[in-house]
Amino acid sequence: MRVVHYLNQFFGGLGGEEKAAAPLETRDGAIGPGKQLEQLLGTDAEIVLTLICGDNYATENQDQFIASALEKIRAADADLFIAGPCFLAGRYGVAGGALCKAVQSQLEIP
Repeated sequence: MRVVHYLNQFFGGLGGEEKAAAPLETRDGAIGPGKQLEQLLGTDAEIVLTLICGDNYATENQDQFIASALEKIRAADADLFIAGPCFLAGRYGVAGGALCKAVQSQLEIP
C-alpha cells in the first residue's frame, strides 16, 4: 500500500513558528513521526511521500495549498492518505482536516 503523509513545519523538521509561512514542499519517504507510523502500518505499507507545509501558509492559502497537495498525492499514486498528528492542534488541525476531506472527496483515497 502506497501512503502519503502530511506534516506541518514543526513535525516536518523545518522549524517552529518562524517557519509557519513555509509553502508546501515534499520529501520522498517517511520523515519525523512518519517513520514510526510506517512501522505501525506493517510491511504491506510504505510512506512514499511526505508533504510538509507551514501552518500559516496552509490556512491562509487553503485553496492553493489543497490544489497543490492533491496534485502531488495523485502523482504519488497513493492508496492511503494520513495527516498529522494534527487534530486538536489549531491551524495544523484545520489544514489537515481540510486536506483529508479534499483527498477523500476529490481523489477517493481514504
